[in-house]
Amino acid sequence: MTDVTVTSTAPARAAWGAAPERLQRAADAVVRLREEGIVLAPVRHHSPACAVAVRAAIEELRPAAVLIEGPEEYTRLIPDLLDEATRPPIAVLSLGADGLGAGFYPLASFSPEWVALRAGRAAGAELAFVDRPWGERTGEGDAGGRDEGVQGGGEADGGGDPSAVGQGDPFARTLMSERYLAHSRSVADVAQRLGCRDHDEVWDHLFEARPTADLADWRTVFDDVLAWAALARLDYEDTVLAADGSLDREARMSARVTEHAERLAGAGPVLVVTGAFHTLALVEALAGAPEGAPVRDRRPAGGYGPVEVGDPAWPDAWLIRYDHQRLDGLRGYGAGMPSPGWYQRLFAAHESALAAGVLGTTAGDGVTPDNAMSHRAAPAEALAREVLVDVARGAAGRGHAVSLPQVSAAAEQAVRLADLRERPHPARSDVLDAITSCYLQDDGGLGGPGEGDRPLGLAVAEVFGGRALGDVPAGSAQPPLVRDARERVVRAGLTVDDSVPRKARLDARRTPSHRARRQVLALLELLGADFGRRLSGPDHVAGRGLGLLLEEWEYAWTPLVEARLVELSHLGATLDAAAVARLREEEERLASEQQRSADGVARLLAQALVVGLGEHLPRLVALLRSTLDVDRDLASIVAGGQRLLHLWRARAELDAQDHGDDLLGLVDQALATAAYLVADLGRAAPEDEDAAVGTAVALRALVRAAERAADEAASSAPGLDGAEPDPRGAGMPDPRGAGVGPGVQRELARLREDPATAPAVRGGLLALGYVDGEVPDDVLLTQVRGALLAGADPGAAVRFLGGILRAAPDLLLHTPELFDAVDGALRALSGEAFLAVLPDLRRAFTWLRPTETHRLAERAAARAGVRADMVNARVALDESDLAAGLAVERELAAVLGRDGLAHWSGGEA
Repeated sequence: MTDVTVTSTAPARAAWGAAPERLQRAADAVVRLREEGIVLAPVRHHSPACAVAVRAAIEELRPAAVLIEGPEEYTRLIPDLLDEATRPPIAVLSLGADGLGAGFYPLASFSPEWVALRAGRAAGAELAFVDRPWGERTGEGDAGGRDEGVQGGGEADGGGDPSAVGQGDPFARTLMSERYLAHSRSVADVAQRLGCRDHDEVWDHLFEARPTADLADWRTVFDDVLAWAALARLDYEDTVLAADGSLDREARMSARVTEHAERLAGAGPVLVVTGAFHTLALVEALAGAPEGAPVRDRRPAGGYGPVEVGDPAWPDAWLIRYDHQRLDGLRGYGAGMPSPGWYQRLFAAHESALAAGVLGTTAGDGVTPDNAMSHRAAPAEALAREVLVDVARGAAGRGHAVSLPQVSAAAEQAVRLADLRERPHPARSDVLDAITSCYLQDDGGLGGPGEGDRPLGLAVAEVFGGRALGDVPAGSAQPPLVRDARERVVRAGLTVDDSVPRKARLDARRTPSHRARRQVLALLELLGADFGRRLSGPDHVAGRGLGLLLEEWEYAWTPLVEARLVELSHLGATLDAAAVARLREEEERLASEQQRSADGVARLLAQALVVGLGEHLPRLVALLRSTLDVDRDLASIVAGGQRLLHLWRARAELDAQDHGDDLLGLVDQALATAAYLVADLGRAAPEDEDAAVGTAVALRALVRAAERAADEAASSAPGLDGAEPDPRGAGMPDPRGAGVGPGVQRELARLREDPATAPAVRGGLLALGYVDGEVPDDVLLTQVRGALLAGADPGAAVRFLGGILRAAPDLLLHTPELFDAVDGALRALSGEAFLAVLPDLRRAFTWLRPTETHRLAERAAARAGVRADMVNARVALDESDLAAGLAVERELAAVLGRDGLAHWSGGEA
């Protein structure tokens, strides 16, 4: 690690004085390159300080070209980037052709790259991006990050494999990375010497806290930024930088800089804006230094060839909206500054100072600043007060009152902290420390991940993080799918002006506009666009909450939504077209499966209706009919039939009235197939008996529901009120359904009476038959007593009992004779046999509701002659306690037996 002394009075100047020879030679080379017309502008991404310096350099130099770090293919997007309708934050989204995902190139109003584009156009400069194309970078490894112990979310300025921008978004990666700076040992040492908590506070201390006048002295700023980043660069070996693609990128950028400088010789200087981590390598490569050989040697012998702006071989790149949440280093984004809301305000303060002329006078090479510190720091101090007031207002709106004296105290403390830390004006950390000190009323902190949402913490996140959502021109390079989705969402009455999560309460059953809104939400959900998620209410696809009237969704139009839609653009130009393509993909998958699933196809059919693609139902109905002919999984058949009945009942809500007969016909076919497969339930293995009983219960419910639906369809059919009768015999159930329900019932009865049927299944069918009035009382008791005889297999007996409780749990409570039979059978079990079946008994009794379990405990206690609270008590015993107690019980029983007192323990005298 390089040992560098840094003092706060001359922030980065001291770094040059104590720098190793390599950095001092680089500093001399920077001066020579400037004299030769190549001006390197090392920046930190999204830094207001660097943005001010870049603007000052361009306005003074009026360069012939401004070259910017960024994939070369972005050059074709410069007209859209410069369009007056483009409002940051925005991002360029790159899609790789290798399926490895997408990369973001975000730009905020305070990003040096954004300022370079705008100022460069104003100066009449040629503008170009000169970095390696994204398609050549997506396959590179992240060895560098792993070697340095970088965790997910950290990114490197110069690292080749960017990490995820947001949680839950594995496909989006940033092209501006900063992990090497964040994890540099030299930067960490500087932070420790300056008393700063992390590299962000070091940066603020050395650069963002400078007055506007000092930042306009761009030569000093660029030199100091280079010194800061070069220290971090020296912490890493060339093998690490080669492995992650940094050296290849720098080879491309240095070659393009040389090409432009030679072509534009005499027309003016070439200004090169890159992440500061790359600058040392570029200086050494361009100056011909020996240390630049690893970069120069990577250039191809014949050069990289001309840049063709419309080259179809380039990967796709699109301009999309971006927001502060995804740009925030504190919320998972690692390529630049935390708290973008703060830095946007800080940049605006610098612009105000520039416009007001709070700079001193220009003379010779640069700016002679006004040394009246209070005058120069006034805009930044005003920013601190403005932020403190806004945080107080936001906290008060959430129930955390902040008084005016507290605000005043915080403003004074922020200024005093800045003075104590030898800063010209309060920096971000000074204001945050003042808030923590003056606004908090307990020691709970502001809140954070895992700590819950605290009103003050939410207000700080809102003000410091910002909520801005950018915009792109209507005619910009944007896939039609993104435009169509946005228009559909707006037409549905949903908000897309920002990325704030909102809730939508819908009554789709009774309100057509809500139905249209639900369709859009469901379409985007089908495509996996991460736009909205259902919080509650009826879900016709999953088959949940169907008895509820209202549904609630949470949605937000974020950059990740647009990124996902861009990635799905190959599916179609509209939401409907993309959804149809997705449905067809799923159809093909379901049709090609070796074990075809009727429930899977029924679910897909439900999905088509929910998203408003009912015109594709005939094709799906045909697929389902063929699947019902070959599916041999009774559970799938029954679940599919239930799903179809739910859709039939919701046909008006789903605009599927014209398909009602098809849906009922499919239910009838499902029941016919189920009747053929019922016998499989009786052959269930012991471990599968619970599931088999559940299928039998569901099948019985499906038969009853199908019969009711057929009656409803018949009563509402034409011909009953004098209208023209249906030529097929309207007013009567569909002939396809005639006898289907009774046929299933006959098969269930046959299985119930077969002694070879699996015990749990036979017990469940016996209980269902009794509830339906098909099994008389005496038959039920005879069958139960027979199954629970003393000589019967205890395991089979308990599974039989479990089947009864699974199918009709209240029978045991409401049928005294059944209670007596079960009680007697359990009393007759030996201790060993009882322990062997105890797990199955516990599982069987879980089908009782808590209140039913309590009533059963009371009855059992009364039978045993003890108090109910003794039986129903919760005792904290572990397995070893139980084993010890059983051993004592056995020993006591043996002693009583030897003494002729066995009857005392329930044995025979």
